[in-house]
Amino acid sequence: MVDFQSPGEYFRQHDSRPRKHFGQHFLAQPATAHKIVQSAGLSPGEAVVEIGPGLGALTRFLMEQAEKIHLIEVDPAMVAYLRERALEEKAAIYRQDALAFDYKFLSAELGKRLVVLGNLPYNISSPLLFKLLEAFPAIDRAVFMVQKEVGIRFAAPPGSKDYGVLSVLLGMYARVVKLFVVGPGQFHPPPKVDSIVLRIDFFETPPEGPGFDFLRKLVSRAFQQRRKTLANSLSGVFGLSAGALQEAFERAGIDPRRRPETISAPEFLALARLLAEASSL
Repeated sequence: MVDFQSPGEYFRQHDSRPRKHFGQHFLAQPATAHKIVQSAGLSPGEAVVEIGPGLGALTRFLMEQAEKIHLIEVDPAMVAYLRERALEEKAAIYRQDALAFDYKFLSAELGKRLVVLGNLPYNISSPLLFKLLEAFPAIDRAVFMVQKEVGIRFAAPPGSKDYGVLSVLLGMYARVVKLFVVGPGQFHPPPKVDSIVLRIDFFETPPEGPGFDFLRKLVSRAFQQRRKTLANSLSGVFGLSAGALQEAFERAGIDPRRRPETISAPEFLALARLLAEASSL
C-alpha cells in the first residue's frame, strides 16, 4: 500500500493546519475510507474520478482497486503531496476546482461513463450535484460523503420538509441511496455536524422531454416560494399565459392548488413536457 500520512502526521510535519478557505476536514479513519470505496462496487477497467483527494484517505484504496484514477484537487499543497505519493501510471492529477472541471470531456476522452467519489467540502456539495446533472450522461454513479443535513435533502421524498430542487432533479436523473452516517470525531479537524455517505446511480438515459436547463428553471421557479401554490409559483413561467398554464395542469392531472413540495419528480416531468410543448407554439 502507498504510504499516505494521517492528517495529524502531515500537519505536524509541515507545521501547518487545514485551510478553512477550502473547507478542509480530513477523514482520519482508514476503515471508514475503505468502506466508502467499497460502496462504489468498482469493476476492472472503470473510469474512476476522485474529487478533493486531499491527503489520500480514499486514494490509497482506490489505487488498489482501479487501473488508473483521476484526482481533482484545488489545494496546491495537497497536489504536491499527492504527486509525491501517487505513481504517474496509476493516477492523473488535475490541479483544478471540481466545479470547473469538464467531466463530459474526460468521459468522451476515456470512452466510458465516470464513477465519481469524494469526501466533499460542505460548501461545494450542492453546486457539484448540479454540475454532475448538467454533465449527464457522462456520470455512471457517484459515492459522496456530505454534510448529513444536505445529504438528507438530496434523498428526500415528496411531502417532506427537506424536499427541494435537488431532490426533484436527482429523482429525474438518478436513484439516491443513503448508506451510513459518519460522526465528527472521525475527521481532522472535527466538523460541528455529522456527515452522511450517499450512493447516486445515474440512469442510462435522460428523461424524455425538455433538457436539463429547462427542467432546472421550472423546478427552481416552483420552489422559489415553497409555501405558495404551484399555480402562483409558476405564474408567467416561460412567458405562458394563465390559460396555457391551466391547460397544462389539467392535462398533467395536477391540482394547481398543490404546493411544490408535494409534487413528485414524475409529475414535474409530465408538467415540464406539456409546458415545453406549449411554450414552443
